[in-house]
Amino acid sequence: MGIDMLDLSRSSIAIPPHLRDVRYNASHFPGAPGVLGVEGGANCQQYAYAVLRHHGFVLPDLRSDALWLDRDDTAEAERMAPFDLVLVHDNPDSWGAHVGLCVGADVVLHLSRRIGVPAIEPLGDLQQREAYRYLIGCKRPLRRVAAESS
Repeated sequence: MGIDMLDLSRSSIAIPPHLRDVRYNASHFPGAPGVLGVEGGANCQQYAYAVLRHHGFVLPDLRSDALWLDRDDTAEAERMAPFDLVLVHDNPDSWGAHVGLCVGADVVLHLSRRIGVPAIEPLGDLQQREAYRYLIGCKRPLRRVAAESS
């Protein structure tokens, strides 16, 4: 694992201190009972949603398959842009897909079990790993209100 991938200052969007040291926790997924934000850790989706919500985006607690099918709060994006959710998987099915967040030109911020803390990687590097070889696609959040203060 390269040190560069842990350098969150490479993001083109601000990542506030409380979202820099989040630990991976598979049981802290969107909609899990008692889970709010990233306190106690997060899975990939919960983490990406927390970053988006910090920047004022409004999203329901969708798991990856529901996120991919959603047309009310997100739209499919043909080209990845900052703040787009990126879904990758070891197969072409969105159920169980890994979710990251575009934070620059083909660069993804994500929280994975393998790395354990937030990391930034080029999409191409991410797809070199068997677990993320398929790009399911990108989803653009549609609703934004005032962002939280950092």
